[in-house]
Amino acid sequence: MAGALNWMISSTLSHADLLTPYKKLKGSCWKCRPWFVQQQHDGHGRRKHAIVAAAASSSSSSSSSTTSTTAPPPPNTDYAYMENEDSVKLACPVCYQPLVQTGRKGLHPLVVDASSFRCESCHKPYMSMTGIIDLTISGGAQDLEEALPSGVALFQNPLLAYVYERGYRDVFDIFNFPGYNEEFKMAQVFLKSAKGGTILDVSCGGGGFTRRFLISGNYETVIASDYSEAMLENCRGFLEKDSAVDSKKVVLIRADVARLPFATSSLTAVHAGAAIHCWPQPTTSVAEICRVLKPGGVFVASTFLVPIPPPPLAGIFTPIRRTIMQLGLPFQWWTESEVRGITEACGLVGWQSIRRGAYLVFAIHKPV
Repeated sequence: MAGALNWMISSTLSHADLLTPYKKLKGSCWKCRPWFVQQQHDGHGRRKHAIVAAAASSSSSSSSSTTSTTAPPPPNTDYAYMENEDSVKLACPVCYQPLVQTGRKGLHPLVVDASSFRCESCHKPYMSMTGIIDLTISGGAQDLEEALPSGVALFQNPLLAYVYERGYRDVFDIFNFPGYNEEFKMAQVFLKSAKGGTILDVSCGGGGFTRRFLISGNYETVIASDYSEAMLENCRGFLEKDSAVDSKKVVLIRADVARLPFATSSLTAVHAGAAIHCWPQPTTSVAEICRVLKPGGVFVASTFLVPIPPPPLAGIFTPIRRTIMQLGLPFQWWTESEVRGITEACGLVGWQSIRRGAYLVFAIHKPV
């Protein structure tokens, strides 16, 4: 059985032979210069570099030693644009410097395969395939076999990825999860301040929340990210089949939540539905979420909690539970105070939560 699953994964997810060659472009300062640069043609057959998304305000000090101008796209092109190109600022997960994009303009799944990415600083290339941008550190590496934590390896399985939105998620009602629709409504209460902004649905799985964020029309851009390629493929499939979804407002990115490929202070909100308990490094991951949030940005997440027996049994149960958690189980088994402690240790403030039995949804903000 294990051999068959390995064959399925390797035959489905191996795209190294399709890697598009990359061309190096001259970069510019990531603090004051455009975020993406794209090769275009000037109408005379000559290539030029054109700014396609600004990283800084169009107003600049007259004392600045450098200036930049925004070049319009060439006429009569079929480039597809994000509603707001500056709403998604991709960064290298190795050095966190900006990515330079070459090829066709746009990040949404319908066009992104016609472009390529390279880090402006360390020059590491990144690829896109089937509408999904792979921005993991190991993405595209040859002959690299990493031993994944059990919780991560579990969701790499194409079979589990397939059934996740087709019945597996329904099992969560055992832990008092009220179901996608009700969970979405509860999350929206905490996400009011993010309306009109860019939201990252991290560990998106099959995209149950991603689709609802898009259909709500409350967000300018919705980024769906997951470490599992199989999950993202299913997410893309559901998005394609849903006629109510505006595909030009979604970006699909393979990413490690502990090494998010986004610029510091660039996202309005981050959502993680029934996911934080699966992260191998929850504290590091929450610290990353704090880094990419804008000041005042909100992190909303749901998880399940372990029941705590009354004293004096709690004094015996807690150390046993914490010892078991060190064994590398697929899921964390924690209390609300422990989850809150992780988020506050990462600098987030203003804890709010709703609890129904073992189910917990919470919101916490990055300080202004």
